[in-house]
Amino acid sequence: MLREVSRIVKHTGIYGLGVVLSKSVGFILIPLYTHYLKPADYGTLELLDLIAFLASNFCSLGVFSAVFRFYAAYDHEQDKKEVISTALLFITGLSLLITLTMIGLAPRIAAAVFGNASYAHLVRVTSLTLFFSNLTEVPLAYWRMRERSVLFVMVGLLRTVVGAGMMVTAVAVLQKGVLGAVYAGCISNALFGLATSGVILLEIPRRIVSSKLKEMLKYGLPIVPWALNLYVLTFADRFFLRHFGTLGDVGVYALGYKLAMIVALLVSGPFAMLWQWHQFELAKQKDAKTLYARIQLYVLLASAFVALGVALFAKDVVRVMSPPSYWAASRIVPLIALCYVLENVRAVVMSGILVRQATRSLIWIGAVVASSNLLLNYVLISRYMAMGAAVATLLSYVLNLALCYRSAQSVYPVRYEYARNALALGAASLICLASQWIELPLLPSILLNTSLMLLYAVIAAWILNEEERTMFQQIGVAIASRMRSVLARAD
Repeated sequence: MLREVSRIVKHTGIYGLGVVLSKSVGFILIPLYTHYLKPADYGTLELLDLIAFLASNFCSLGVFSAVFRFYAAYDHEQDKKEVISTALLFITGLSLLITLTMIGLAPRIAAAVFGNASYAHLVRVTSLTLFFSNLTEVPLAYWRMRERSVLFVMVGLLRTVVGAGMMVTAVAVLQKGVLGAVYAGCISNALFGLATSGVILLEIPRRIVSSKLKEMLKYGLPIVPWALNLYVLTFADRFFLRHFGTLGDVGVYALGYKLAMIVALLVSGPFAMLWQWHQFELAKQKDAKTLYARIQLYVLLASAFVALGVALFAKDVVRVMSPPSYWAASRIVPLIALCYVLENVRAVVMSGILVRQATRSLIWIGAVVASSNLLLNYVLISRYMAMGAAVATLLSYVLNLALCYRSAQSVYPVRYEYARNALALGAASLICLASQWIELPLLPSILLNTSLMLLYAVIAAWILNEEERTMFQQIGVAIASRMRSVLARAD
């Protein structure tokens, strides 16, 4: 148990450092966006991102998700490299086809999303950004599975710094607005997409192995509807807000969503980078189910702690970082932060489906959740706008977790620790609800929220048993010792 948890903490920590350093640049740029871009401009960028994200679901037909499963399944190094080469070349070809299609249909896409075909040029540049971005996905996954976490972090950080520099130049210096932001993203993704894929092609066989492609498609195709479900679950509310409101409403909502995404920044993203492939390695062990249950609890505790902090400080952060036209964004942050907590739990619970290759069940789960989310969005957003969107999202995440749990338990039953999970989530929820009734000036608010965070940390430590507290203390000591050694060598 100690060895596996230590391994997960180590690599999650390295990935986390990289993600924090990279994504923190994006959060630092929020004042830039809110100063130089109106809420309507911010909403335009958000919808362009959503167009690219939707198209990305069709750029691999589930092959990218299958890479982790089949890379772990093979023992021979040549087979592993053939999995990578097959995935990279297939995804590159399919991405190019979809990009060219989007360029041709750009006026229609712009008219459907924005109600104006004049946005077609932005759609074309966004489609090119999607193509170049997809070139980086398989190389980055390959480095993760090889546990080259330091290289992964360095490339990600460099990519972010270059992209941020181009964004600042385009938006703040040249003052090109939305057009400048879109071009900056395209150029930076082109540089790193071509570079990373070129480097990987020097290590792999540079051919598609048809037998491996068939295996990956068989496994991955059912995941495509599931990915579309996640897209609807995460992004459909913006389109409803655009329909019932304005681009400004979309921009304000997107800012609140971005703040809640700190949970993904600090927990979901780093953990997923390891868990996507490590869950299959873990399944080979005799005590795999016990490990799954413990890891799920630890992920919940970490997620709830971060989500509580985000929810508590959201109002103060929004008021400091943005003009009054964006302040309403803080109202939705607690609900969306809770969604990310549920999503992190779902990521572990769903492992049983993936380990048993029961991915066909994801088709009906995705259909049910997506349909429910669309209905909830229509009913709630038309009446309550942004708050209705947040409530619809939360209810859909609850349903998603419940259905994934039911399906996974039917093929790979795991005894999760329900009482401790309820205590962890319930305590965080009660603290958050209590804090919403208190209105204080900035400094007293920060002091109070910090105290509430410390209170939850004490509760979380109490939820862990003595053996677990000792284990995490040992991991903490080992990490501190390693950091001291690194600093000593640097001196």
